[in-house]
Amino acid sequence: FNKPAICVDVHVHRIFNRLGYVNTKTPEETEFALRKKLPVKYWIDINTLMVTHGQNVCKPIKPNCSVCPIAGHCAKNI
Repeated sequence: FNKPAICVDVHVHRIFNRLGYVNTKTPEETEFALRKKLPVKYWIDINTLMVTHGQNVCKPIKPNCSVCPIAGHCAKNI
């Protein structure tokens, strides 16, 4: 615990693909892509932040883009 790692579940996978930060087909591919692109200092916290965001805002069906604080950076909205 508290060691740098990226835990990628369906929420993290969906959000980073929607943002256009990665272009991957599976959570495993997303994990490897994020390891190359995302600074290590964010690895520990990213799962908690993205899972919460994915459950409440960036849902798989009918995402609530109108309240999303990062909607302006989302490839889905550009």
